[in-house]
Amino acid sequence: MPAKPGSDVTAKLVAALDAIDPAIVGGKPDQAVDLARSQCQAMYQFPKDKAKLVELADQRFTSPDHPQGFGPDKAAKINEALRATLCPPPA
Repeated sequence: MPAKPGSDVTAKLVAALDAIDPAIVGGKPDQAVDLARSQCQAMYQFPKDKAKLVELADQRFTSPDHPQGFGPDKAAKINEALRATLCPPPA
């Protein structure tokens, strides 16, 4: 699991997730970061299994209005956003 990111990476992550759907972060950036870090760990465990990663992102990222997740299209975009901001951690 990647280390807890600094405020600059957190801001990029939150902006990337907000661009997909503001309800993903839902005003809880710390929670979004924790979920993102868990999803990163899954990305390292299943690097070739895109379908599983989409399924895990959809299960992991939920909100009161989306208790079953945001659907496979947004889950795939969440994974792309995490790869661009947090996974793997910038060198």
